[in-house]
Amino acid sequence: MPGFPSRHKPLQQIAPVHVAQAQPENYGQGRGGRPWRRKRDAIMKRDQYLCVPCRAAGRVTAAEEVDHIVPQAEGGTGADDNLQAICVDCHIAKTKAEAARGANRSHPRRGRPRETEF
Repeated sequence: MPGFPSRHKPLQQIAPVHVAQAQPENYGQGRGGRPWRRKRDAIMKRDQYLCVPCRAAGRVTAAEEVDHIVPQAEGGTGADDNLQAICVDCHIAKTKAEAARGANRSHPRRGRPRETEF
């Protein structure tokens, strides 16, 4: 028994712009995507699932995260040789230090420049 024809238009006809925005081309490429998970797993395996900064300090701590050695904001890349396995405590301390460096960097002022008297 045939069904009734649909009385609704496909979403692509109603809002093609929204459909394009909802499904970007780089879907799954971020930190939650499959390529990142594979890279993260490879870095953790390479570093034997141990925190690299802790090992350098003579401690043995299980790593739970992967972090950029040189932050991308400071010119680092996403290459494997710029990634390291790191524990949560070391990651928090490293992130605080990076944030402090970022706050101390000179940034161009926003808005109107100050008028100076000569």
